[in-house]
Amino acid sequence: MQMLEPLVGFVLDSGLNTHELHSILREAAVRSVAARQMETARRINISGIAASTGIPRAEISRILKTPTESNRQIIDRQQQSTNRVLAVWHQDPRFTTPAGKPADLKIYGRGATFETLVKNHGRGIPTRAVLDELISAGAAEVQSTGLLRVKTSIAVDRGLTPRVIRSFGERATELLSTMLQNMRDPETPKFIASISNANLSPAVVPLFRKELANKGADFLADINDSLSREHASAVATRKSRRSTRVSVTIFYHESQRTAKSKKGVARKRRNFRRES
Repeated sequence: MQMLEPLVGFVLDSGLNTHELHSILREAAVRSVAARQMETARRINISGIAASTGIPRAEISRILKTPTESNRQIIDRQQQSTNRVLAVWHQDPRFTTPAGKPADLKIYGRGATFETLVKNHGRGIPTRAVLDELISAGAAEVQSTGLLRVKTSIAVDRGLTPRVIRSFGERATELLSTMLQNMRDPETPKFIASISNANLSPAVVPLFRKELANKGADFLADINDSLSREHASAVATRKSRRSTRVSVTIFYHESQRTAKSKKGVARKRRNFRRES
């Protein structure tokens, strides 16, 4: 739970849903077991993967036959309920203006209303839940007339970009793979330890961050020089052995601080009534 909760938060912030996460997890499981089989037995045993993962053999064969890069290029994927609603709102003529723009919709009622849109494309999520999510993400707003107006074509309430998502994946892979290697082979640890449980005054934290940044930069510069010298030496001697990719990361973590709510800031939930 401690490992998966932040990863699920990242997945949801990226605009994916739990169904997609489940599909990705199944594929990752198949490829992980297949890679370990290649390391130990130099061949892939589909029956062995099925026994280890509980995934049907037909699905395993399909996953292994599909290149990973092709999976990344799949556009027609299941969307998060909020984003699916937004997509239909922008494309379906019933919910657009004659000019093809998303129309302002009544929230409840029959016909071309937001309630109808969510019932048809919200995958069972209550209308009010989708409404609150869109408003919270800044993807829609209620006008003074009571009509709901769309503001964006996708509801992602974080500053995530494809570059940031890929960078997160690379860093997470390096960290988790190294820690997993430690558990499998404790005799040759590649990840040493961390310093934790140090309570600092909020006034001291900015100074500590600055000091850590300076010392961390100096440390990484020294390590980079060492790696560069080793690389140059290996090239000069033209070693034929396969090289090993090495990376060093400094990880700094602060416990999350709960923001204190100010008096008068909390907003009451607005009720929207159905028309009789």
